[in-house]
Amino acid sequence: MSDRPKLFGVMATFRRPDWLAESLDRLARQTRRLDDLVVVDNGSDEKAAALVAEYVGKGLAATYVDPGDNLGPAGAFALGMERLLPKAGPDDWIFLFDDDDPPFYDDAVENAERFAVRMVEQDPATGAVGISGGRFDFRTGRVVRIGDAEITGAVPIDHITGPGLPAYRIAAIRKAGVFRKELFFGFEELEFGLRLVRSGFTLYADGDQWARRKADKRARGLLPPEEVSVARHRKKSIKVSDPGWRRYYSLRNLLLILRESGHPGTAVRVALGRGILKPLVNLVISPRLAWANLRLNLTAIRDHLAGRMGRTVEPGTVWDG
Repeated sequence: MSDRPKLFGVMATFRRPDWLAESLDRLARQTRRLDDLVVVDNGSDEKAAALVAEYVGKGLAATYVDPGDNLGPAGAFALGMERLLPKAGPDDWIFLFDDDDPPFYDDAVENAERFAVRMVEQDPATGAVGISGGRFDFRTGRVVRIGDAEITGAVPIDHITGPGLPAYRIAAIRKAGVFRKELFFGFEELEFGLRLVRSGFTLYADGDQWARRKADKRARGLLPPEEVSVARHRKKSIKVSDPGWRRYYSLRNLLLILRESGHPGTAVRVALGRGILKPLVNLVISPRLAWANLRLNLTAIRDHLAGRMGRTVEPGTVWDG
């Protein structure tokens, strides 16, 4: 097809050469090859550069980029998008990949291309497609989980999850901008999806491929049954989180997303409820863990209010009680 869109890719990697090798191998086996790939190495790893060179040696187009610093996934994806935009037309697409989450099937990219083209024909406002995603509830500040019963056909969503083979239309990226670098880590897909929606675009998940992957993963024991998954989700919602660096970025970035989306009231409720009251309530049950979480949350709230963005906490940091 001479009029088929070009498919580009950005892969973020950080000192996981074994996973990177697997992901590049899976991309090389795709029935629909990418027209170009940018691998952004946040770890400045010579092994990563060599793996990209091997990929190119198979006759595939790719560029290794060492930004010289750890930009996080948000920064890496933004940098890769910026590198590819000048090469792309408005109806081309950019796929985003994490180095530890290769495409599940060899026809994954081909199926995604077919779905993307179909959705643009049915809905010209389509700005992104994937095979998993969610919807955000601005009243609670939580992502609404989409149940198995709804996962069929084209599923309307407002953001695509990282493992969901996200593909973004070039026209949408040019209007809404690239990923927001200063988020560094956490909710970068959510922020971008909501920004696309505010810019007038629609997002869809391919429910057929989503259901196919979930069924295969459950058959392999990689996912729990639906009822167990829901129960775990509910149990997790009342449990005090481990006081690690990921939690810091998630809370800080969530508050930013809520405020900039025009929901400052929800941001206040999240900061007070999840950030302060929840660990205080759990002081009796687990005083050390609750106190550590309180300190972490207060740091995230303070940095949000002060506008301190970017890599403000080093990955691996854990708050002590």
